[in-house]
Amino acid sequence: LRVFKLAKSWPTLNMLIKIIGNSVGALGNLTLVLAIIVFIFAVVGMQLFGKSYKECVCKISSDCELPRWHMHDFFHSFLIVFRVLCGEWIETMWDCMEVAGQTMCLTVFMMVMVIGNLVVLNLFLALLLSSFSSDNLAATDDDNEMNNLQIAVARIQKGIDYVKRKVREFIQKAFVRKQKVLDEIKPLEDLNNKKDSCISN
Repeated sequence: LRVFKLAKSWPTLNMLIKIIGNSVGALGNLTLVLAIIVFIFAVVGMQLFGKSYKECVCKISSDCELPRWHMHDFFHSFLIVFRVLCGEWIETMWDCMEVAGQTMCLTVFMMVMVIGNLVVLNLFLALLLSSFSSDNLAATDDDNEMNNLQIAVARIQKGIDYVKRKVREFIQKAFVRKQKVLDEIKPLEDLNNKKDSCISN
């Protein structure tokens, strides 16, 4: 809730929220397509490999129980497809190859990678980035005025410059005092040296 209040006083954040809000409709359609693709591949994985996971589970598990990542039921098959889309798919593909054979597993996993990850997710990103194109980021009339953030940064910079100036003045005064003390001590040392030389003569 406070984020939206902040957006009112921060024009850049306000513009960002508006752009994301405008792209929600198109992103919703693409999200539906992505969900359908994940659903289809989860069903395909369950139908092709579900029985193999149950029958050959001893090849991948020492206690002959189904591991966390398997395709015996729809839910776990859905999770594996989602995991492939996230980029964590090597271990589950090796397990699949152990229980169901290399050819089918490689084919299904590569199709999920190419169709799901490389095509649909990149379309998702391209659609989101197109919302941020230069047409949507056209300058408004209020851009010429300094916003609150720029004013705050200018005040901070002014304060830093003030502190630097005071530190320089302090160092210069300390150096001048030290120099005066040294200038006063030097004639006294010369006098003492002359006095010592006179006494020794």
